[in-house]
Amino acid sequence: MWWFVRSLTKKDQSHGLRPMAMALYDRLATRALALTHADRLGIPDDFPLRFDVMTLLVAGLLHRLRHQENSQALSQALWEMTYEGFEESLRCRGVTDMGMGRRMKKLVLQGTGRRDAYLAAWDAQDPQALRAAVARNVLNGADPADARIDIVLAEVENSAMELSSLPSV
Repeated sequence: MWWFVRSLTKKDQSHGLRPMAMALYDRLATRALALTHADRLGIPDDFPLRFDVMTLLVAGLLHRLRHQENSQALSQALWEMTYEGFEESLRCRGVTDMGMGRRMKKLVLQGTGRRDAYLAAWDAQDPQALRAAVARNVLNGADPADARIDIVLAEVENSAMELSSLPSV
């Protein structure tokens, strides 16, 4: 519940965009769970898979939001909300305060690197680089021609398109 208490007490640094970021985060998390659930990708549903899928879904939405006016603050709020969600998930899995800082630092570095690789591929309009990044990160080094990548990328595109076209975004 730490994130909830923080959401009530944190100064509004994102121009009132925190509730909108929370709503986007919730929708992306639901999509990530649907994609990882029931062995849909042929990979065990665990925290690393959910982390990679969620990072990819958030990156897809951030890429879409880049092309909208005044979206930088919302993008930052969404990125922060994503890591608050990861922290809450780790706490639910038994990680204590003593190990949280180290783990979160590692997650932020990994997530930022993945996000930057995805955004660079989208910006360069390089589908092969995007497929290679998804194969390496989400599908544990699978072949970039793997058909599961099409499933993942279709979900990313659908999520980003739907969420970026919401009236409040």
